[in-house]
Amino acid sequence: MGHLFRHQEGETAVPSIANIPAPQASTIDYDWILISGFIIVLTQVGFAFIEAGSVRYKNSQSIVIKVILGLFLTILIWWLFGYGFSFGYDFQTNFLGGTKLGGANWEANQYGNDYTNFVFRASGAAIAVSVLSGAAAERMTFLAWSILTIIYAGFIYAGLAHWTLASGWLTTLGYKDFSGAGVVFFAAGVAGLVVTVLLKPRRFRFDPNTTLQFQRHSPIYIAFGSILVFAGWLFYNGGIVAQGANSKYTQGLVAVNTLVAGATGGFFAFIIRYFQYETTSLVALSRGIISALVAVSAATDDMKPWTAFIYGLLAAVFYSVLAKVIPKVHIDDPVEVVPVFLGNGFLGIFLSAFFDTKAGIIYGFGAKLLGMQLLGLLIIFVWVAFFVLITLLILKGFGVLRIDAETENVGIDKAHCLGEALVFANQVDEAPLIPQTELVKLGNSQIGSGFRPGFR
Repeated sequence: MGHLFRHQEGETAVPSIANIPAPQASTIDYDWILISGFIIVLTQVGFAFIEAGSVRYKNSQSIVIKVILGLFLTILIWWLFGYGFSFGYDFQTNFLGGTKLGGANWEANQYGNDYTNFVFRASGAAIAVSVLSGAAAERMTFLAWSILTIIYAGFIYAGLAHWTLASGWLTTLGYKDFSGAGVVFFAAGVAGLVVTVLLKPRRFRFDPNTTLQFQRHSPIYIAFGSILVFAGWLFYNGGIVAQGANSKYTQGLVAVNTLVAGATGGFFAFIIRYFQYETTSLVALSRGIISALVAVSAATDDMKPWTAFIYGLLAAVFYSVLAKVIPKVHIDDPVEVVPVFLGNGFLGIFLSAFFDTKAGIIYGFGAKLLGMQLLGLLIIFVWVAFFVLITLLILKGFGVLRIDAETENVGIDKAHCLGEALVFANQVDEAPLIPQTELVKLGNSQIGSGFRPGFR
């Protein structure tokens, strides 16, 4: 897809695009890509459900605000800078694009369509930001989150997109990543790891003497969100196939591999959790789906369906192991960004060096791709970790990174969002009418506050 959308100024740009063999992108193809972009935006609903269900009740509204705020800020910063940095002409610096900023000189002709490409690519960038918001759950201020979103989407991720998705120097070097297992999800997972470590755990999270409960308040929300993201992922991966209707085999193969991997990951994560704890887990079932989708995105167009099954199985194992290990080292990751996205983004890129039908080891192509994939992951890790860390340290220095202790105790929703996520209109009015019920055992401050046992 990158060759259709990497626009350069000057006469040299036209021959390089015109020499690409048929099929060229058509009106139908652009419609397909545009529709895919629309659907990808709707996956934000899924991410909002997943993250709201993963946190305590008193912070569920605030995390949804972060998801939606991240979407809007990403769209705006990509219109102003991100798209130009990613897909503009880089004047042979191979670093960042410097044209097409703020919508200037965007084109729609036989060689490409900046407008359609913006919709699709900005929507993809918003997914990366939504992943990152999960790592900031229950601890980061809205101001810090907004600043981090702008820097991550407009500069950090845009740079990676220019090097890879826009057929930049990293792709030319030999790094392969179909739809972003590395550049989108592994990168967001690395950023999430830096965020959650620097924010430190929620107060008393790992205190063995605490009476506070830190359970996810709604596994059902997580399941609903995961199914929505699963459906949207078909359009996310499918939209990468720019030829659309003119490339029916690849289009269908990508969809089949996405479905097989997602179903396999969810099923085996569910089975593994049962053998680990002798209980079923809707959360494991849901996380397994997303983990497999992340992994398979590395090479969805260059694998057989049986390979997608292996990706899904290994992703479930990788998630299950990491989900158990991460809390033991006192990393507080309520949305499990690290095991799902960092872990399986790495896994997907690593496995592609073996199973890629056009360059993989088991198909007789040697270990060159393995070296390029590991190098690419290292470059992504260093780039993302460095700039995210610098950003967070500056925010911490100004004292705006983390919410204060009082807000954390009360909940961000009540402190800054005009109340909790669900407030029953008649709950205060009815309290005086039933003084003899169990409500009398609760403190006055709890009656009418939306208090739920275990939701503290």
